[in-house]
This record gives sequence, structure tokens and C-alpha cells, in this order.
Amino acid sequence: MIAGPLVLVAAIALATAGVEDALAMPLRHLYVAPAAWAALRSGSSAAGLVGLMAGFCQGLQAFPMIERGGLTPPTLDALVSLMAPLVVGIALGRLVDQARERGGRLDALLEIQRALGGEEPLEVRLERAVTLIRAALRAEHAGLVLQADDGTLAVVGSKVAGAFRKDSAAGRALATGATILVGDLDADPRLRSKTPRWPTPSRGLVLPLDTGSGRVGVLAIERSGDLGPAARRSVRELSLHLALAVENARLLLKERRFAQELEDKVDQATRRLREIDRAKSEFLSVVSHELRTPLTALQGFSELLLERVVPPDRARRYLGHVRTETQRLGRIVTDLLDLSRIEAGRPLELRPERVDLGELIERNVDLFASQHPRHCIEGQVADGLGAVSADRDAVDRMLKNLMSNAVKYSPRGGRVRVAAAVSGDRPGTVELTVEDDGVGIPAEDLPRIFDRYVRIAHPETKAASGLGLGLHVVRSLAEAQGGTVEVESLPGKGSRFRLLLPAAEAEI
Repeated sequence: MIAGPLVLVAAIALATAGVEDALAMPLRHLYVAPAAWAALRSGSSAAGLVGLMAGFCQGLQAFPMIERGGLTPPTLDALVSLMAPLVVGIALGRLVDQARERGGRLDALLEIQRALGGEEPLEVRLERAVTLIRAALRAEHAGLVLQADDGTLAVVGSKVAGAFRKDSAAGRALATGATILVGDLDADPRLRSKTPRWPTPSRGLVLPLDTGSGRVGVLAIERSGDLGPAARRSVRELSLHLALAVENARLLLKERRFAQELEDKVDQATRRLREIDRAKSEFLSVVSHELRTPLTALQGFSELLLERVVPPDRARRYLGHVRTETQRLGRIVTDLLDLSRIEAGRPLELRPERVDLGELIERNVDLFASQHPRHCIEGQVADGLGAVSADRDAVDRMLKNLMSNAVKYSPRGGRVRVAAAVSGDRPGTVELTVEDDGVGIPAEDLPRIFDRYVRIAHPETKAASGLGLGLHVVRSLAEAQGGTVEVESLPGKGSRFRLLLPAAEAEI
């Protein structure tokens, strides 16, 4: 690396050799050139060596001249010329060394930023950054302690096993934000080891990583030998850039996580909208069928009564069918009107009053028992049960919807049990339960059975009529009156719906 500058020194020395007045020649000033060349090429160490060689070559002529004539202006000028290559070379070399060191730090910072901005998990990127920091600072050990927003700590690159100690130098720096310098780790009574690790003292430096808006952690390094002001400035500069890089990596990670969560929510919302759109299409098809069925029955029986002479008993039976289909049509229209109010955000028209559940249960049990003779429909009301505070028509509709579902999803017949009692786990509440031993509901479908347009498919009940609105209307009516509805079900075992309504205050 310094062969060229040494050759140039030798060439200048040969050019001035044998000249009696060589120190007065302008050629002697060229000795600065090889020293500057060595400084620019290899730094201060090489420049000092070349400067010494240039001074030695000049000294062979300058010292005899001083010995003969003493300190005169010419000899003083010769001494200045003798020292110039060494001084200029070392000064310029130090500038080159500082520039190269700064360039090295910038390269290290770029590498650290690239490492922290990668696609690997954050822990892997931090480990790589610690390795780069240790190499850039020529340290034996380096470690990071990072603090998350929730206060949890992550230790990266530490050579000490075990949990992070808050009373350590890194812990104090993290808590106080102060820089801690330990001159000799082996001599420090808090950190003294049994055997020295290196022949030269080992220095430790802990700096807080502060982005200006708060501390994100600390950087700790351990290096043998000198850790002077210049090295400490380098560490401080590196720690500042490192803090910003770590914060940027955190923000990038949060941004990616937020973007992924947003994408997932958009996908979920899109799927939900598609499901609702498909359900609405199916709903319109089912509505047309459900409306057509009672209308067809009404038209047929009314035409028979108007155009033919039928016996009184048959006419009465026909009128019973007309009444049943009219009631069915009325329930469909009422559910549709309730749905339109719910979707428009308008409150349901309810008139709370004292409602006797016993009377409602008895009437509906008799009605469903007469219409569905294959089912065993039972009603039970607890002794001394008080009234509930609710809209009578709304409670009747909720009970009819729940009982209709119980019958509909018990296609082989079976038992349907309706009961009312004071709630054991909800003070001030009366529970109305409808229980069947039908096909049941799979666990994955339970969260959505109260959504509108939802009908749970089952091979045994695929022919069952319905709009998929009954349970949605039940939940809306219950919540509008300060109540709620719950369900328990097992496939093949049946379902149990529990309607909770506020109890009415006792009459005085």
C-alpha cells in the first residue's frame, strides 16, 4: 500500500544526493508529496511512516549542516522542511481516517436500515442489526434492549442468559435516559468477573435510543481497549440513527399489520355482502312461494264456496282452512312489515302492558296441538308466576314463531314443550322456553340463526316452508322490550330456545 510513496521518497533522495547545497534546492519540498500520497491512500499510519522516511533522508544532510553552522536561518528552514512531510502526512492522514470512519459508519447505517427493513420476522432483523453494529464499532459484544408500547421488553444480542435485570446498567439507562460509561468492566465491583477477559481493560457504554418522542430502548456495547471521545461520538451518532431505524421498522410493521387487518376486514365484509345478496335473492324466491301458497288456498276455497253448493259441515271445514291460511298470510305480512321497520332503523310499534304468560301458552298449545296431531305439544307454567311487562301481540308472535320452528324442525313428530318460570340466573326476569327433540342445529351455525334470511339446511327439513325471518323478528322484538333470546342445541338431539322478558311490578 505504501510502496509507491516510498519509491518516490527514494527517487527524491537520489536526485538530491551528492549536491552540496541540496537543502537550498526547491526539490526538497517534494518530500511532502509522498507523505500526502500515503495519507490519501492508506491513512495516518502509512503517512507517518513515509513522513519519517522523508525526514530521515533530509536529516542526513540537515544534521551535519546544523553541526557545522549552528542554528541559523538556513538550518531552521532545513528543520522545517524536515518536519513538514511528517506533520502534513499525519494531519492529512487523520482527516482521511475520519472521513473513512464516517463513511464506514454511513455504510453500516445503510446496512442496518436495510436489515431492519427486510421481510423477515422482526427478531431476525434485529439480530442481524446487532451483528452489524458490533462489526461497525469493532466491539466484542453488543446488545439491544427494546421497549414496546405496552411496556414489554425484548433483549437482542445479549450474551447473558436469563431475564432482563432492571437494576443493571441497561435497566438504569432505560429508566432514566442517562448515558452510562464503565471504564473497566473487570474492575467494577458490580460486574467483576473471576478472570479478566482480555489483557487490556474492557470498557462498557450504554446509551438510550431516543427518537425525540420517547425512548424505544438502549444500546449496550463492550469493547477492549480505548473508548475515547471520538469512539463515544461514533456510538452516539450510531445510536441516534439506530433509534430512528428501529422506530421506522416498528411503524412499518404496524402499517403492514394494519393493512393486513384492513384487507381481512374488507374480504370479510365483501363475503358478508355477497352472502346477504344471495340470501336476499333466495328470500325473494321464498317470499313469492310463501305468499302464493296461502293466496292459492284462499282463492280455491272461496271459489268452491261461491260456485258450488256444499254441505254445511264441508263448508265449515272450508272456512276453517280459509281462516288458517288468512292467519298464515297475516303473519307473513306482519313479519315483512317488522323487517322493513328494523332495516330502516325505525322503532317497532309496541305497547307494553301486563301480560299473563299462562293464558298465552295455553291458547297456543291448544292451537298447535290441533293443527299438528303428530306432535306431542305440552305447556307448563310455574306456580305463582307473575305477569311480564311487554306488548301482548309481540309476545304472542314470538311464541308462535318459536313453536312453529319447533314443529317445523321436528319432521318426524315428537315432543314440543313450552314452559314459563322465573329466571334463576336473571333477577327480575321471566323466562319462556320452547324445547323440541328435532334435528337440532350444528354448533357452527348457532351464531347466525338469528340473522335475517338465514335458514339452516337439513335433508329432513328442506321442504319446510319459511322466510328465514322468524328468529330475527323474535330477537328484535325481545330486545325492543328490554329482553333477549338464547339458544342451546345439539344435532340430532333437538333445540331449546330461552326467551327472557322483564317481569312486571307486583300490583298493590
